[in-house]
Amino acid sequence: MRILSDNDRGFTLIEIMIVVAIIGVLAAIAYPSYQRYVIKTKRTDMMSEMQNIASQIESRKLAQGSYSNISAQVKTDFAIAYPRQGTQLYDVTINPITLTPPNNTLTAKWIITATPKQTAQMKSDGIITLNYQGIKCRGSAPNQQCGSGDEWNK
Repeated sequence: MRILSDNDRGFTLIEIMIVVAIIGVLAAIAYPSYQRYVIKTKRTDMMSEMQNIASQIESRKLAQGSYSNISAQVKTDFAIAYPRQGTQLYDVTINPITLTPPNNTLTAKWIITATPKQTAQMKSDGIITLNYQGIKCRGSAPNQQCGSGDEWNK
């Protein structure tokens, strides 16, 4: 059996409580930043998917000769919930900008809209759109930001 001397010391309760308090403060600062990063990453994934959809629309139009020939298949293939695997965060619609063509078929002027699901993490992030001219919009009126630059990431 060993007898403890004055040189054998451990951490005091006060020292441990100070370390725990410091870790708590750092976590309180870091967690909101992490959440914003996660939301921005998921938004960026959806934006990338929308650009892929736009490319598919145009390449199919070139292969088939008209938008009306590809309209039904484009909507079947791409107007779904995203991401396709895991927790679905957005509902995507693809429509002509003017809703007058018969049966709502695509025209040369189309718009892709990604609406956040109200039960998902992205519900307060705002609607994202991409149109045939490459104009991107994010948010809801009156705070909607549109353009062909960095509007999706603001």
